[in-house]
Amino acid sequence: MVPPTADPVLVVDDELSVRTLVGEILTREGYPVLKAGDPWEALGVAETRQIGLLLTDVSMPRMNGYELAMRIESMRPETKVLFMSAYTEHGVLIPRPKFIAKPFSVDAMVKAVSEAFKA
Repeated sequence: MVPPTADPVLVVDDELSVRTLVGEILTREGYPVLKAGDPWEALGVAETRQIGLLLTDVSMPRMNGYELAMRIESMRPETKVLFMSAYTEHGVLIPRPKFIAKPFSVDAMVKAVSEAFKA
């Protein structure tokens, strides 16, 4: 599969293992990848780099993924957004068109990222 854009995917998750796994999956598929361990680091990246897709965990300390997405979208409105979370029950998630539940398969992650770029 050829990635639809040269702009990188910014993977934001406070769990190193998730960032590493997602980064490896997407790199293997040919996507350029940037990683951030928290929303503040992600905002710093967004200030200096063009981002094709923000792939962010929803539940993180001090700022959730939705707030991060709103801030990045205000800086870079062309950025696509894909949320991921292990918490999908009891109204924790605000409905949003692009979402992948943890745990995910490699195929599901690749498909979700490809579809997010097309949206």
